[in-house]
Amino acid sequence: MTTEISRRVKVGAVFEGTIVTPKWFVWENRRRMIAQVTWRWHTMDGETRIAHFSVTDGGNLFELTFNPVTLEWRLVRVTGG
Repeated sequence: MTTEISRRVKVGAVFEGTIVTPKWFVWENRRRMIAQVTWRWHTMDGETRIAHFSVTDGGNLFELTFNPVTLEWRLVRVTGG
C-alpha cells in the first residue's frame, strides 16, 4: 500500500561534489536509517531542479525530495507495511 505524505522532514545526507546521498531521516519522531538508495531522478519546479530519491530502510520504500534552493527535504510517499 502506498501512502501520500508530503511533509517536511529532517534528513542526514552526504554531499560529494554535486552528488547528494541521504543516509537517514526523521519521520513520526523516529530516525529511520536508509539501507539503500534504490533510484534517483530530477524534476523541474520552475527554474529549480528538484532531486528525488527512492530509498528503503529494508522494509519500506520511501520517496524523498530535496530542493537545493530552499534546502528543504520532504517525504513524499511511503510504500509498505
